[in-house]
Amino acid sequence: MPTSELAQRISACLEQLSPKERLLADFLLTHEAELAMYSSADMARLAKVSKPVVSRFFKRLGYDGFSQAREALRRQVTSGAPQFVDLDEDLSQLLNSHFAQEQRNLQQTLNGLQSQPLEQISHAFKTSKRVFLFGLRNSYPVALHWREQLIQMRENVHLFPQPGQTISEEVVDLTDSDLVVVIALRRRAKVIKALMRELSTRPVKVLLVTDPSGLALTTYADWTLPCHQLSSGGFASYASAMALVSVLCNICLESEHKARIEAIDAIYQQFDELESTQDR
Repeated sequence: MPTSELAQRISACLEQLSPKERLLADFLLTHEAELAMYSSADMARLAKVSKPVVSRFFKRLGYDGFSQAREALRRQVTSGAPQFVDLDEDLSQLLNSHFAQEQRNLQQTLNGLQSQPLEQISHAFKTSKRVFLFGLRNSYPVALHWREQLIQMRENVHLFPQPGQTISEEVVDLTDSDLVVVIALRRRAKVIKALMRELSTRPVKVLLVTDPSGLALTTYADWTLPCHQLSSGGFASYASAMALVSVLCNICLESEHKARIEAIDAIYQQFDELESTQDR
């Protein structure tokens, strides 16, 4: 059962669509979360149809045009209002809906990495003198997890700002030998835009991780990795964000990191910090 307004409209008139419109419909259902960042020309090019087909298609769906459909999706993506789930509905249907949406999020996020300059990004992680990770609200756990993975491979990986502290002191000393990773997933604090503007005036390298609603911030970053978070329920999903972190850390992992990892493991054992297979 389609869950979004756009998917429901497409489903309702699927039988009446022309072959070209059906081609566009298939593309939209696969890339729905990305619609918020496309122009009508982008949509026509990516779906391999003409611009008049795009215009007719969205009018057939009941929109005034492509722009209205895009704005409706942007409101859905950026809204903080919960989408309540009917608990009287069949549990298996709820779980299947959740699973299907998570699959789409992961597919869109990881497929999107194929068009990104991952070699440049991984090189920045490996060679930058310092790496700073920034995340507020729900982006903070992603930043924290990312740091915990990176410090197994390299030194000088920092979270900022520190609890109770302001941002300015962290930014003032950034240089061209540093990398700043800004995780800016919905709903973002207002300070994010100001931070991105300030970083763009400095020689530091900037990697932005955001959902489609934050793609206007890309102009301030060296690289941007979109992360899809749509949910069938009331809370955005962060599974794809954690998957993205895992992929990038694995890309950065090299044999030369083995000595550091073994040294950390030896201290684990010395402090008896982690359970072993014998403890289970």
